[in-house]
Amino acid sequence: MDLKLFEDFITLAETHSFSRAAERRNSAQSAFSRRIQSLERWVGTALVDRRSTPLQLTAAGEAFQEIAEDMLRGIRHGREEVLSIATQTTTAISFAVTHSLSLNFFPHWIKEIERKSGPLSLRLLSHDGEKCREALSHGDCHFMICHFDDRMKEDFKSSRLKSLSLGRDKLIPVSAPMADRSPLVKVPGTRDSRTPYLSYAHGSFMGRSLDLFFQESRQPAYLQPCFETSLAECVKAMVIEGHGVGWLPETLIRHELETGRLVRAGEPEWEIEFEVRAFRPLTRLPKAAERLWNLIIQDIPSVTNFF
Repeated sequence: MDLKLFEDFITLAETHSFSRAAERRNSAQSAFSRRIQSLERWVGTALVDRRSTPLQLTAAGEAFQEIAEDMLRGIRHGREEVLSIATQTTTAISFAVTHSLSLNFFPHWIKEIERKSGPLSLRLLSHDGEKCREALSHGDCHFMICHFDDRMKEDFKSSRLKSLSLGRDKLIPVSAPMADRSPLVKVPGTRDSRTPYLSYAHGSFMGRSLDLFFQESRQPAYLQPCFETSLAECVKAMVIEGHGVGWLPETLIRHELETGRLVRAGEPEWEIEFEVRAFRPLTRLPKAAERLWNLIIQDIPSVTNFF
């Protein structure tokens, strides 16, 4: 069985669209569809409900997605370990880390880890949240580090992952200050005067957290989106220049808040508590990555399974 068929199926499961999946796999849609049909014949049952819009997996397809992801991760991580044995080299421990955390959290955190472990061979991929999760699912990295709050649990329910909390932070709505140090713009705004809003792009976990927060909020937020990016640093720069309100991690803007370059643009009920979490697959990782995970657990023993 060609492993590319499993990769095709996982991409289809992620995109819920034959056309988008074929585009991502650099394939004509007709050829891509034939490969999925070939996989279904091999499995012996339908994996995709083609009548649903958007496309959904069958119950068998959902079960097979877990099997396919575990198998591809196992093969890729096993290959790394075999090569490290054959070449007598150390396997690089790879992380997929969301943009803002790769700049502000990861360097300090990994330095503290290396104080106990000694120097590590590392590889860092920096993406938005969804691409980090995709890299972890496909076996392109050993660990993912991202923002997470309890509202996002449903998003991870089908993932065969476990995680632990590395720390806490909060998203704060901030604005450039006026001369009297009051905010230039404020939340929640009004129906007649909406607040210009600097938002996060689809795929950003901070954006997902904000969307879920707004859905649950008892008080409506009257916001007018005027800018979108997946980079918190870019939101920060736009807020400083007075383009609108943006929700930013407190750890990212602590200095700007202390110096008055940024000011809070809303009451405490508009702030969102969240965690920085490390995720890994349930399947076994190469020895170097497993040793690192065990070292982290010694300091942070609470591990949450997401499956």
